[in-house]
Amino acid sequence: MQPTDKYIYENVFPSRNKNLSTNLKFKDENDLFNLEKKKDLVQHAKKINKYVLTLILFFFCLIIFNLQKFFVSNESFNSFSKSTKKERGKIFDRNGELIATNIDTKDFYIDTKKILNKMELKKELKKIFPNKKENYFDNIFSKKQYIKIKPYITIHEENQLKKIGDPSINFHKSSKRIYLQHNLFSHLTGFKSSELKSKIERNLDEHLKKGTDISLTLDLRVQHKVHQELSSSLKLYNANSAVAIIMNVNNGEIISLVSLPDFNPNHPEDIKAFSENNLAFEARYEMGSTLKIFNAALVYENNSKHEKKKFSIKDGYQITPDKLIIDEHIKKDELNFKEIFTQSSNVGSINIVEDLGIKKQKELFEKLNINNQISLYGLNVVKNKLPKNWDSQASKFISYGYGMSISPISLVTSYAALVNGGYKIKPKVNLNEIYSKEKVLKDLTSKKINYLLSEVVKNGTGQKANVNGIKVGGKTGTSKKLENGKYSEKKVITSFIGAFPIDQPKYIAFILFDEPRRNKSESLESFGGNTAAPTFSRILKKISPILNRNNYIKMNLE
Repeated sequence: MQPTDKYIYENVFPSRNKNLSTNLKFKDENDLFNLEKKKDLVQHAKKINKYVLTLILFFFCLIIFNLQKFFVSNESFNSFSKSTKKERGKIFDRNGELIATNIDTKDFYIDTKKILNKMELKKELKKIFPNKKENYFDNIFSKKQYIKIKPYITIHEENQLKKIGDPSINFHKSSKRIYLQHNLFSHLTGFKSSELKSKIERNLDEHLKKGTDISLTLDLRVQHKVHQELSSSLKLYNANSAVAIIMNVNNGEIISLVSLPDFNPNHPEDIKAFSENNLAFEARYEMGSTLKIFNAALVYENNSKHEKKKFSIKDGYQITPDKLIIDEHIKKDELNFKEIFTQSSNVGSINIVEDLGIKKQKELFEKLNINNQISLYGLNVVKNKLPKNWDSQASKFISYGYGMSISPISLVTSYAALVNGGYKIKPKVNLNEIYSKEKVLKDLTSKKINYLLSEVVKNGTGQKANVNGIKVGGKTGTSKKLENGKYSEKKVITSFIGAFPIDQPKYIAFILFDEPRRNKSESLESFGGNTAAPTFSRILKKISPILNRNNYIKMNLE
């Protein structure tokens, strides 16, 4: 119910006539009445006028406010429209350290139609750009057009060019993509140069062009230490290439990834074809004995009695009519279940899988996602190469790491499920990507796997991976390289994959070398235990205090 005018004026603006003097004299009562009535009407009219005037002022202010708001909003919209034309998004590490950004620069052009003195200009330009070919400027000057001579010139080059004073010299504003960490993240970021792009710069180009920043899961500090140690080991073992991956086993975050050889994304013109390949994602390898631990998982998942069984290895295993598998490095005639893994027995591995069957092997690999291609936001991952005919023979080869080529990231991801309590996770390099996990193995399976891996490091082939003060578990791998359909007797792939702390794993690390040569200083064969395992140890000593501050004291006490 709306209040009446009477209510409003009597309550908000009380009458001022209530206290009027009663001592006035009038001709009669009617005169008094009429006078009072006229006074009331006048007062009432004045009050109405004030009210109307107030309303008019209110609506006028409201109109002014809305007009102002409209223009401000319109201005803000225009400002937003301008701001959408942002510079390319930046790339950071997990702690906000800058990896890739843009700087304002200039491109150098020549308008050949405006050259005053070709000989003189050529002479001056050669001083500034001595790396240009002998006849480069002659070819340029022979054309009548506007030509870009060099993009992204330096301030010094610009100043030198201005001093020449030739009207043909022109500059255009430009933006250059720079990578502050040089080679350190090259296999993740890739590069952007003019219209050429690779890796994240290519695959996430639409996001970056809109000005969207990207934060990687990698840690600059850890990445530097891993790169440093892996580079040293690559030289020490005179290997063709090397790979290192550090990943959180609980959420799939890749903390470090190094693929060698690498490249400087600031100089894409110097990139060699092979060095651009991210071997962690874009290459496949027969992983050798690192796959043997899946045999143990088969036993545990199926409640097999193989744990208490002893296996004869004395006579080897005739896997094909012309191929006898023997364990030359093992001097015992028989091994128990644990020894098959600690001593890395090929014969024992074959026997385990032969008893359990192909079907169960396939099912396990399916659970661990080895049979499927891994998707990784912003990066390409090669598809694993599985046997076309996964029969009994193929199954036996796979049991000790042959007949199946997989990417390093695929192996690391599958191992994570073995050690983290049985959860399949998805690897990721984008910090803002939501992680997912799926229970695929029994808790007990994971606990037993961790125990076996710890025994491999304590008493088996992985002893050189040990680090004082840190509980480590892992598995070595050595596989002969396949060349022209035959396995080489001299060329090998060596690897080590380890989890830490093994009693409650948080991280997993993988190290691989392609064709390490014999280390003359130690006179040792190039096995995974002699190359990848000690490299793992050296890396862990450096990165452990970063990953866990409590380990800083432990490292200093060694």
